Amino acid sequence: MDIVDESMSLFKRELLIFKANLRTNVMRSLIFPLVIIVFFGNIGTSVHNVPVSVVNYANNAQSLQFMNALEAGQVLGIQSVTNEQAALNQLQLGNVQLVIIILPNFPSQNQKVPGVQVYYSNTQPTVIAGVLPTITATAEHFGGVSTSSSIAGAKPSSPSQPVQSTPSTVASSALYSAKSSYLTFLTGGLLAMVVVFSALFGGGVAYLSDRQLGIIKAFLITPINKNAIVISRMLSGALQGLISAMLALLIGMAFGVTLSMGILAIVYIIIVTVIVGLGFGALSMVVASKVKRVDAYTIFAQAVGLPLWFISGGITPISSLPSWLASISAIDPLTYATDINRAVIMQGFISASQLITDMGVLVIFTIVLALLAFKTFKPTIE
Repeated sequence: MDIVDESMSLFKRELLIFKANLRTNVMRSLIFPLVIIVFFGNIGTSVHNVPVSVVNYANNAQSLQFMNALEAGQVLGIQSVTNEQAALNQLQLGNVQLVIIILPNFPSQNQKVPGVQVYYSNTQPTVIAGVLPTITATAEHFGGVSTSSSIAGAKPSSPSQPVQSTPSTVASSALYSAKSSYLTFLTGGLLAMVVVFSALFGGGVAYLSDRQLGIIKAFLITPINKNAIVISRMLSGALQGLISAMLALLIGMAFGVTLSMGILAIVYIIIVTVIVGLGFGALSMVVASKVKRVDAYTIFAQAVGLPLWFISGGITPISSLPSWLASISAIDPLTYATDINRAVIMQGFISASQLITDMGVLVIFTIVLALLAFKTFKPTIE
């Protein structure tokens, strides 16, 4: 038998064990996402340094002061001052989260003719809810009235024909995003979290239990490639992670979450889930090869899993984190998994560059952890 056949044989054993405890495993996979969705599904959040692009048609002293005032409270961070079409393209690609257009008549004293127009996508509702009041209050401070629209990616508005609106009116007409809510936002991050916990516990804890029962010793005296043991645990962690993610997605949909990309979103989610599950399954073997007790390993899994989820933007936007935590999120693999999940669930669009970057990081993470797991695993009888 080669290593593939040996790995699959051991993996089939894991499947039989999982099937024998199917009810317990399914309930464990259901409880965590259900609790998170029920208790946190409608909670909002504050935001900081939200990236925006500005189009300054007025180009006068007041408009420049207005731009400075927008950044003064550190709620908004102006990434570029450009033309309208370029700004909307940045919004559609996800480089910025809002486009603020300062119309030629800024500051407007006429409530029916606003001086500021805001475009945004409904893909991050907590962010939008946090920044629109700031933009409106700042515009009104300068004597202007703002109007907002969620038609990101739509045809640019004519500067000479601004949308008429009363103060603080928001017209929602999203073109490429699902019906947005914090619940939808939360579900996108929750999918990555359940995979991590399932992979860590499905791989490492099961391995430590087998080692305590002497089963690993029995495997080690058989004429098989010892790396097959590692691969089988990685596959087991990935499978349990996939089951947990699909159950979490079903729970979210039962509470009203919609998939903007439709069936294709599920394909993306499955691919991301399997890659993340394999990576954290490998991590579980790295740690399980070093520790002796299940309780010590459990503490590690909880101490690593929850912080990784938090800084990945799983429960709050990364823009709402302190700057030092936001910097750490760049090396968190869950950040990239969550980014893809949210794009296909909420936005319905993912650029080639975003997909290559996110998938590339996840694949590299998994390969590095797999190689490390092979190196740290001890094919000897203790």
